[in-house]
Amino acid sequence: MEGEADNFDIQGFQNLVETYEDPERSEWQNPQLVVEKLNDLRGKVVADIGAGTGYFTFRMAEKGARVIAIDIDERFLNYIEERRTELLHIIPENAVETRLSLEDDPLLNKNEVDAALLVNTYHFLDNRVNYLDKVKKGLKPGGQLVIVDYKAGAMPVGPPEEVKISPDEATNELLRAGFENIEVDESGLQFQYIISGTKK
Repeated sequence: MEGEADNFDIQGFQNLVETYEDPERSEWQNPQLVVEKLNDLRGKVVADIGAGTGYFTFRMAEKGARVIAIDIDERFLNYIEERRTELLHIIPENAVETRLSLEDDPLLNKNEVDAALLVNTYHFLDNRVNYLDKVKKGLKPGGQLVIVDYKAGAMPVGPPEEVKISPDEATNELLRAGFENIEVDESGLQFQYIISGTKK
């Protein structure tokens, strides 16, 4: 039974990898637009929180950032490390660091990063304001947070309707956590909204 469970677990993880890396994802995810929200990344340190397969990690590294790929699942971090090795001809090895985090803490050091990105991750968080406060502490003064998550309504991708977080709710939570200059983009992506804020 244990072997069967292990096989199922491996297959389940492989299915997630295929979903996250599906070539069709770029059509609705528009990664270029999302990365552009972070402005000029050259020389910046960025936390990719909920990095998964590194879909955004490597795109940001290609733009000149040093990226800390953060996830609670060590399998994803191992996957990113393998891909990093494969991409050494494009991205310097020290451009991507992996970090195992906790469900309630990204484990960022104080003032460690210039920016943080959470894509398709925000709705998984339980105590979101508390989590945002920890992200804020990890940002340098003036640092930027960008959140991408799913709009309400029936769509072919995304989580069940009951777990989605509305842009208004997310905005309120960012304000409660002390973020400023909140901007909301509900039209740039087909199935998702983008919210950004800065640390004072």
